[in-house]
Amino acid sequence: MSQAFQVLRIVFADQSALVREFEANLVNGGLFIPGVFELLYGESVTVLVDLPFATASVEFEGRVVQAIPVELEANGGQAGVALELKEALAVIRERIEGALGQKVLGELDAGTGSRHAARLVAQVRARVRVPGGGELEGRTRNLSLAGVLVAIDGEAPPVGQEVTVAIVHPTTGEERGIPGVIARHDLDASGLVRGLGVQFSLETSKADATIAYLSQVKASEHARRLGGITGSIETLGLHDLILSFGRCIPCGRFTFMRSGEVGTVHVAGGMMVSARMGAAAGVKALVRMASWSDGSFEFCANLEPDEEDRQMAIPVEAALLKAARFIEENTRHGGSSLPLPAVLRIERRNSDLHDPDLSKIEACVLNLAGVGMTVSRILDSIQEPDGLIESAILELIEQGALHMEPSI
Repeated sequence: MSQAFQVLRIVFADQSALVREFEANLVNGGLFIPGVFELLYGESVTVLVDLPFATASVEFEGRVVQAIPVELEANGGQAGVALELKEALAVIRERIEGALGQKVLGELDAGTGSRHAARLVAQVRARVRVPGGGELEGRTRNLSLAGVLVAIDGEAPPVGQEVTVAIVHPTTGEERGIPGVIARHDLDASGLVRGLGVQFSLETSKADATIAYLSQVKASEHARRLGGITGSIETLGLHDLILSFGRCIPCGRFTFMRSGEVGTVHVAGGMMVSARMGAAAGVKALVRMASWSDGSFEFCANLEPDEEDRQMAIPVEAALLKAARFIEENTRHGGSSLPLPAVLRIERRNSDLHDPDLSKIEACVLNLAGVGMTVSRILDSIQEPDGLIESAILELIEQGALHMEPSI
């Protein structure tokens, strides 16, 4: 029995319209219905697919993955609701063709089209676990039934390392661990590893269940994209994008992408509540993204951040002004001069964390260097302009409190 309280209706006037929608969206488990709806993220609905040309209709169960308010229409969006259908592709095809009394839908595989394991741009939470080691928190960038590319926040395990990747379903919160091996590293312009390419090693006994789960995740992502607004950062600029959407939309999430790097910003009620890019969070992550002059963006309305992602609660305008101040300060210092992959170590005999002459930034640097962080991680972790942090690092090295080890 359906748990849905609301019934939504979509009409296909002729068979060709139905076939186009099937090949573009239904095959991927998604559907977008234009209109104004009072629906919540994750809410269950019944979808009535009306086929008047065949005097027939079909019902499906769906789940809301994005509700687009009318305010977004001024920014190029379309009011409506994006749905993830709960039924598998085979069931969707069988019910539609059963209602029509004939086979009219192509034999496409869900999420793949003509490819065996097509990759989908998918921004879902993932955790990369090394047996007997630690865990890296990240977000998927591309996902297929064969493997995944994960943007990471920490030090990267080596290529060839066996890992388990836990993929978190974006609407249900369910988590499934999938074994695999690291096939490649994705490097940024500084030579730092920002992404891990993992090839899945599906266990035979769990393969069908794992494939079904990944298909559900991909369906949810496909449906979310149907209602999202995408475009080029160059069109408005990152600053104006965040400002314009942040002022008029109750809540939502930006995803910014450039050359393999991924950043996210959540806004809610005119406040910036989360910003993350790689290991950087808060205003520091916004600084990293605000310097981009190219790349692409995606905005999804009504997506709240997870509680663990809420690092801040700053008015959007104030957060952008603070990021601009950081960028101006960095420019005044002439940009980065230290090797980002180098590791900083404390010279214990020459350091004193309780020295009253230490500045706040110097004390933070010593605390982080105590666990052997790289220059890059220290710059990302301290919520001060990079130029001031680098000056503090150089001062501590000159005093003999720190030494720098080149990356291996």
